[in-house]
Amino acid sequence: MISILCREMPRNWQEGFLIDRMKINIEDAIRSIPYYPRAMKYGGDDGLVRLASNENPFPPSQGIINAVLDAVFSITRYPGSELELKQLIGERYGLTHEQVVLGNGSDEIIEMVLKAARLKGKDRVVITEPAFAYYSIASQVFGYEVVKVPLRDMRTDLEAIKEAIDERTRIIFLNNPLNPTGTIFRDGEFREFLKDLPPDVIVANDEAYAEFAEDKDFPYSMRFIEEYPVLVLRTFSKAYALAGLRIGYCLGEASLISFLERTRQPFSINSVALAASKAALADRDFLRFVLENNRKGKAFYYRAFEELSLDYVSTEANFILVRLGRDAEAITKRLFEEGILVRWMGAYNLPDYIRVTIGKTDENTRFIDALRKILG
Repeated sequence: MISILCREMPRNWQEGFLIDRMKINIEDAIRSIPYYPRAMKYGGDDGLVRLASNENPFPPSQGIINAVLDAVFSITRYPGSELELKQLIGERYGLTHEQVVLGNGSDEIIEMVLKAARLKGKDRVVITEPAFAYYSIASQVFGYEVVKVPLRDMRTDLEAIKEAIDERTRIIFLNNPLNPTGTIFRDGEFREFLKDLPPDVIVANDEAYAEFAEDKDFPYSMRFIEEYPVLVLRTFSKAYALAGLRIGYCLGEASLISFLERTRQPFSINSVALAASKAALADRDFLRFVLENNRKGKAFYYRAFEELSLDYVSTEANFILVRLGRDAEAITKRLFEEGILVRWMGAYNLPDYIRVTIGKTDENTRFIDALRKILG
């Protein structure tokens, strides 16, 4: 059985029987947090084409699998190779290991930023609207007020974000490429944005999909971390195919990274994830293969959408936002009946759109064939 989108739990779950009966107070900021939309699977292999969650469609390479198998024999011990992975990541970007912090997925790093940045009188976070849902959820959990800035032509409006900064602003969460549109802001735009920012505003730039970006002007954000309070968030979940192991990392100026490190859970990265990540960094051939598949799949989708006279947003990520009109939700359900999982964008205030991941060649073809059938 599959649930395409978890929306709102029944009231007796949302409010809670014991909460109501025992009169336990829960802040409105917590009560108002929406449930994070998830695709859930029950049971074994069901033959579904999973194009809803921007996952890498390929299994890890043999080298990564071997590293995982070797690591299994050490799971009786606490993880002990974080420093080695930090050094490898630092070498990749010309940084030291002190400029790297690891997290249980990017989600834990988002939480670390919110915890480390706490400052009296500075309780506002600025994000785009729409944006990756967890920025808002985590900010509310940690007591921040969230200010949302609309996109301009499906792109992050850096000028409007700068105008939204006030004396209470503490953190700006950027997402580049942006989920759910796949669009980017470019190097020159980012440089201009960083100029004249208030000195106590932290910019957390989430680059979960950066490996897929082909635009030559995609910012090399690491060059800004010594001059500005910029944190660069990256992950092994997407291009490196390790979503199930939950490991991300953050790059920044060493003293700023040290404060994030202090807010971390002890041993939040498990031994298997550490071993797999080290092997993944070393396997350049697998990464090249994944990126080439993405380029071909993107071109295939573009041609198909144009043949179907469907508007889509050109992407620098591993997914595409495509406009299906007022029937987008119904078409999502019809696709599910055809064995295809995609994400309806109603939860992102884009009810006319779906977001579809670029999968393997046969998966992409099945999706387009099913969409053609539904559209008649």
